[in-house]
Amino acid sequence: MKCKICGTGTIKDLEIAVAAGADAVGFIVGTTHKSEDSISPAEAREMIQSLPPFVSGVVVTHLTDADDLVRIVEETGCSVLQIQDMISVETLVLLRERFSYLFIIKAVHVLDDSAISVAKEFERFADAILLDSRTSDRLGGTGITHDWSISAKVVEAVSKPVILAGGLKPENLFEAMSVVKPYAVDVHSGVKKDGVRDLERTSEFVRIAHGF
Repeated sequence: MKCKICGTGTIKDLEIAVAAGADAVGFIVGTTHKSEDSISPAEAREMIQSLPPFVSGVVVTHLTDADDLVRIVEETGCSVLQIQDMISVETLVLLRERFSYLFIIKAVHVLDDSAISVAKEFERFADAILLDSRTSDRLGGTGITHDWSISAKVVEAVSKPVILAGGLKPENLFEAMSVVKPYAVDVHSGVKKDGVRDLERTSEFVRIAHGF
């Protein structure tokens, strides 16, 4: 199974994700909610340009205004944009028209069964759906799992690839994949140790994901 390591804030974080064998690396740019790992567009651009072949750079943003999103894509040079907050379908269409090459991931927060209908609403306009957890002050990186049975229903209901996030870590990853059967998995805080990305935990997470 494909695996993304999110919240890459430093070159050391990047080196660990690449060394662990991650398929994709996430960079948080443009926040409206709490995030310890947010970086500037210029920092994201520099790290994206340093990625080796076959490792995707994903810019993750909380912003929803069309002009802000256009600016982030242009300033980071990303080819994959993950939108964490609610956004209008019209804005997604605008992004698609402006950047024909852009791969768009739309996050859906799994709070209850309404996540199924929300995912179905966005699947026509996004290239993938990411299922995440949230709190009042965080749109991701919560370290909290959600109801995987709902996530499994989303996988069955939508035709686009579904990426599972939210509280994943090496200790619960196999169970999560077994229940949900997503296209890919995404981890942020679950591979940290003492608040810092840890090579051993990151490598173990990727090993479990790739072995599923």
